[in-house]
Amino acid sequence: MSGWLVAAGALVGFGCWLVLSELIPAGPNLHAAIDRLQSGSSAADDRVSPSARLGRRLEAAAPWLPVPVRDLRLLSQEPADWLVRKFLLGLVGLALVPVLSALLAIGGRALPWTIPAGLTVALGTVLFFVPDVVTRVDARSKRADFRYALTSYLDLVALERGAGAAPTEALESAAEVGHGWAFERIGAALSRARKASAPPWDGLAALAEEIGISELADLAEIAGVAGQEGARILDTLSARAESMRAEALAATKAQAGARSTTMVLPIALLAGGFLVLLVFPDFYRLFG
Repeated sequence: MSGWLVAAGALVGFGCWLVLSELIPAGPNLHAAIDRLQSGSSAADDRVSPSARLGRRLEAAAPWLPVPVRDLRLLSQEPADWLVRKFLLGLVGLALVPVLSALLAIGGRALPWTIPAGLTVALGTVLFFVPDVVTRVDARSKRADFRYALTSYLDLVALERGAGAAPTEALESAAEVGHGWAFERIGAALSRARKASAPPWDGLAALAEEIGISELADLAEIAGVAGQEGARILDTLSARAESMRAEALAATKAQAGARSTTMVLPIALLAGGFLVLLVFPDFYRLFG
């Protein structure tokens, strides 16, 4: 009996660890960054981890399964590792309820088979889709942070252009001045474009397509027009940065309003509980 309890406790602990590891945002994947810099090289294939191999097999076995590739690239995570976590969580959800029901049966408290079957399917389904929800939420937060940083990057590019720098020099110098992961991603994209003897706006357009940032694609288009046709982009960049600030401010106000609305119900419940606490002694003396 104690052995079954130890096994059940270990399984529950492993499941809780997997869920918490999904809820806590993961750090940047170093292998993913190296693979982006050395794409197509055989050296990247020698560093493939067992989880990555398993993820690639799962990806080949289930090509119909939707994978949020853009969100994962934005979070610097590998799709193969994401698939492994997804299937592991699903397996834990499917195995947890049968183990607990077996322990109850050993203890003489067997449940009807419909209850464990329904709970198994429900828990397995919920845990299987936990990585999707967590990845979507983390990517939404990352994109908001990137847009904030992009606003500052637009201002820096406009200042460089106002100082007489060429479009290519302005884009690269602004990326070197700024700090943070967003500026690092922009600088890496510009560096890849420079190594490939391509214009920097092509690197920005590729990064925008990779991580799904439409504002970055607009910047690439503006810089491309300025670099090819010699158009003035100082006023355009300033106007674009101002519009992005207005959009960010409107989004922040809407989010604050939504959070204020969600606080109405807890406050109403708290006030109702306080009123019940006040009138309970009178009702108790009246009807007691």
